[in-house]
Amino acid sequence: MLFADNIDRKLLPKNILILNARIKWETLVEFCLKYDINFKMFELANNNHFNISQKLKPYTTFLPKEKLYDPQYYINTLDFEPEYIMNCRDEEPITTVEYKLSLYYNTKTQFDKRALKLFTSKKEQDRVCKLIGTPTLDEGSITRNDKIIIKLDSGQSGGGTGYKVADKRNYIPKKNDFIQRYINYDYTLNSHAIVDNDGEYHIYHHDIGKFGDGHIVGNNIAYLYLYPFTEFPKEEIAIVEEFYKGLKEHITVKNRIFYSEFCKEKNGKLYFQELNSRPSGEFEIGTFDWNIGKFNTLVDYFTNNVQEEIEYYQQTVEIYLESINNNSLFGWGGPDGMKGTTIPFSKKIKVFNTK
Repeated sequence: MLFADNIDRKLLPKNILILNARIKWETLVEFCLKYDINFKMFELANNNHFNISQKLKPYTTFLPKEKLYDPQYYINTLDFEPEYIMNCRDEEPITTVEYKLSLYYNTKTQFDKRALKLFTSKKEQDRVCKLIGTPTLDEGSITRNDKIIIKLDSGQSGGGTGYKVADKRNYIPKKNDFIQRYINYDYTLNSHAIVDNDGEYHIYHHDIGKFGDGHIVGNNIAYLYLYPFTEFPKEEIAIVEEFYKGLKEHITVKNRIFYSEFCKEKNGKLYFQELNSRPSGEFEIGTFDWNIGKFNTLVDYFTNNVQEEIEYYQQTVEIYLESINNNSLFGWGGPDGMKGTTIPFSKKIKVFNTK
């Protein structure tokens, strides 16, 4: 874990509650061990999800659902008062636990009820985007002749296998369904942002996910990623920046890491696709920060001192061979089918902030 030296330890928390033992928190635990930060980590028992970290098992207490999702269990059990609550899942049950405990302990990680709904509901994200003027995938209207993407409004609905495609005229909606217009993707514009203790958003990283065109790679298969990517049109970056400005005015959040996804339609516009109220996968190996730039997200996050400019020294290129070989209708590749490399890259990139 690079660029985590010479930290003013007085700025670091003493106690952290970690609500998941997912792979992406491996760097967080390494950080806690290095700087003697007290932490307790919890995860759902009998959970065979591929993102559960084997490395973190010695530090993890595995709980049944009735305890994991009960705020009173932590209040009765914890032998410290957490200053931060770190949750890398945005499903409603565990995020509600986080919300209630953050109020009880008055942690530095805070968000209001509006944010809780936004974090856990795709319908709410779509509604808020419309309020703040951010283009969404059902801009205008979806006609009965349109093809649609069907996702869960709340709950686990991953892009690799959790999304479905159908014709609108044949679609019978279910209560927890959320639909978006199916498009021919050109690419996604993905961004990481830190919200500081003043509630200001700092966008410190953009990357691109390139989609197939139906020839060598099937339509709407995300097969190529570049970290960082700096060649997006200015008007598209402006859409992302205006989204975060509007978000700041609509919800109250302090001390959080976000990951947003915008999608570009072939011969069309850039649209909001999804907001994740936690960092993306590969956070644990520095894909977005210390492996490519002179920057460490956790350092800036915990010290509340986000850099104004980041110096990048290499670029990561990833190809999802699994996606290419499977030629699926729609989706993202899994970690087992990914091949990546780094190439020389030298550029200083200014960090946007809503202040």
